Amino acid sequence: MPPAPTPRSLRSCNNPVCPDFNTVNRDSLLKCGKCKTATYCDKDCQRAHWPVHKEFCKGWQATADATGEGVRDIKKKMGEFMWLVRGVPDYVGELFKFYLGFKREDPTSSGIIEFVFETLAELDEAIRVLRSLPVVGEYPFHGMPGTPGHYGNPEGKPLTLRKQNGKQRRAFTEAVENKMSFTECEPGTRPNLVNLQRMVGSSEDVLVICVTMRLAGTFSTHSYDFLFRDLDWRPAPAKPTSGRLAIGGPDDTSRVGGMVEFDMD
Repeated sequence: MPPAPTPRSLRSCNNPVCPDFNTVNRDSLLKCGKCKTATYCDKDCQRAHWPVHKEFCKGWQATADATGEGVRDIKKKMGEFMWLVRGVPDYVGELFKFYLGFKREDPTSSGIIEFVFETLAELDEAIRVLRSLPVVGEYPFHGMPGTPGHYGNPEGKPLTLRKQNGKQRRAFTEAVENKMSFTECEPGTRPNLVNLQRMVGSSEDVLVICVTMRLAGTFSTHSYDFLFRDLDWRPAPAKPTSGRLAIGGPDDTSRVGGMVEFDMD
């Protein structure tokens, strides 16, 4: 079966006083040399943010020392977890039912579906349980252009489909379901999340999924992606008009290799 795609970073400057703060930038940016997660426009932004970011760095280092795994390894596992969840359509349907119950009660809510793991061992167990579910097929997944999960491949990215069953029900509940909640974040606490919520808008066909990993001390790290109620996103068929060609669908010239990862809140 195909492996989960390798995350590709889509980042913004992490210095809050920078004009480009929270502005998505695909270009190469400076990275923190210690944790490799915080990105900046230039050295001035990096130096200005260091008094705040150094505490986050300590959390990453302490977590790496305790688990024996580096930042990128942990972030890849967080991305793999979201990819595996995407491949369980019946559970995705349950997530949408749960999510829309809150959203319809309060349309102004900015809540998201969040999975929180207190330790790396918990995340590893969730991945193990998801992998153990019976495989029922494969699907050519298409992500929405310009969003996490877009692969720029007209043929789609192979997604292994699995289903829940009674045999693994208890393990699934303990390792996956019990880590999930509808979370409303405090304003300003997760700047990258703002971009994602703007993309979703009032749609009931797409939701933001977040994986949160607790670090040493009081810090956490978050990775985001989208889930689609119809499994993936595809443009509506273009309808030609007399004498003209209809224009619709994604930009097929935009090639993106691997999953896009919104990171570093």
